[in-house]
Amino acid sequence: MGTQVERWRVVGFRGRGAYGTVYRAERVGYEEAGPVALKLALHPRDPRFEREVALLSRLRHPNVPALQAHGVWTLGGRLHPFLVMQWVEGTPLYDWSSARNPTSRQVTRLLAQLARAVEAVHAAGGVHRDVKGDNMLVRPGDGRAFLVDFGSSLTEGAAPLTLHSFPPGTVAYRSPEAWRFALSHRSPERYVSRPADDVFALGMTAYRLVTDEYPPAVDPRVDKGGLWQVKGPGPGPPLARNPRLEGRLSAIIARMLSVRPQARGTAGELAEELEHLGDEAGPEADQTLFQWETQPISRWSLEDSVKAYVLGHRPGRRPQEGTRAVELQDAAAQANAKRREAKDLSRANATTECVQRSVRFLVWPCLGMACLSGYLLLMLWKDWGKHELAKEPRSLQRDERNAETVDGGSAGLAEAVLTAPMAHSPIDRMRAGLGLDMPKRPFPGQLRPDGSGKCELRGQTAINGGCWLRVAEVEPPCEKAGYEWKGGCYYPVYDMPKIPTSSPP
Repeated sequence: MGTQVERWRVVGFRGRGAYGTVYRAERVGYEEAGPVALKLALHPRDPRFEREVALLSRLRHPNVPALQAHGVWTLGGRLHPFLVMQWVEGTPLYDWSSARNPTSRQVTRLLAQLARAVEAVHAAGGVHRDVKGDNMLVRPGDGRAFLVDFGSSLTEGAAPLTLHSFPPGTVAYRSPEAWRFALSHRSPERYVSRPADDVFALGMTAYRLVTDEYPPAVDPRVDKGGLWQVKGPGPGPPLARNPRLEGRLSAIIARMLSVRPQARGTAGELAEELEHLGDEAGPEADQTLFQWETQPISRWSLEDSVKAYVLGHRPGRRPQEGTRAVELQDAAAQANAKRREAKDLSRANATTECVQRSVRFLVWPCLGMACLSGYLLLMLWKDWGKHELAKEPRSLQRDERNAETVDGGSAGLAEAVLTAPMAHSPIDRMRAGLGLDMPKRPFPGQLRPDGSGKCELRGQTAINGGCWLRVAEVEPPCEKAGYEWKGGCYYPVYDMPKIPTSSPP
């Protein structure tokens, strides 16, 4: 930490994706303005960043982090694009849900915000192409939802960057029409993502949010029942899996997952329906979506234990004590946000009243003129600041011929930041398994098969020298600790200490 990227100093790590790393940063000399999100390309001259800038520069929406600047940073003679965006102090959507027991009304209002964000992307001539819970943040102070990570986005008329039939994205969220195209065409033919693909992915996100599970896999190779075929019925409403869900919300989610793209509706239409439902739904929408956990861990099945490791709890359950504590934290954050809002409003009203009195009555001329002058200076300063911010992104796009000089000390620190290992412990490495191939050797501490090549416990499978457990209900993409193998999700089995068979007194 402490590395300076142009005018911003890195002060913390946020996350890392396939193409870029996001840091918490501050503008040097303007630290009191608060943090920003600095996204730095992992690969030199990555053209994806140009696409991201092209789309974000057209977006001005309360549910999309604002682009503040962009440029190119030189590291070891290589040019790495970067973006500077509004910092969002939020929690990924699925993690937000796992730590709480939300109601249908709460989920409805979050989905309405996210649908509005998707609508704004489409109105700007773009397609997000990676709509999913991991790319959505919820801010606890005011419950605002944000759609983030536009690295896979596509703007109208942009040239393709990959050679695959499938566009970038996450397997579980791909639409039926995208799957059909990819399996019936070969390179160089490519599927062109459309707004309906984003709507389908939003429906997948919503289904997962209200049931703790994905619907049956869309991949035609494993769709034995033909749910997702052209004339198939689709997965059915999520109400069938979670009877605590409000019925109209279930119907909206089922509509987003329609097999026929034209039946899904636009993001704007869905947002309007969700907003209306959030305001007009009856008391049944205020029932929590999930049951409270009543069984001690010692009574959980092995399969439930594996799922709980992935989710943080058993599917369809929430730990009451921990959830209540988080809800109290949310209430405190909301109260603080309201106090700050009231304070800002009071300060603005006081300034306006001061100016009005000075101009109208000319009482105490010196004080009145001082107040009025201060107000005018404030307006001029704000106007100048907007002008400077508007100029800044262009000024940061340096000519590559003049960007070869770099401060050696800064480069050394940056190299350490960029190449720092992302996981150190076996559990960290195990959690980092999303989307990876099955490891070639077992993890440290993982159970091994015996001399005959069999694992000790029934139900476990020996793969590459380690013991693994397949969870039949979990289908690819395998979340967090899961690894995909032969069309299933497998989880490493560790030699863990025995759990007491009795609850504490």
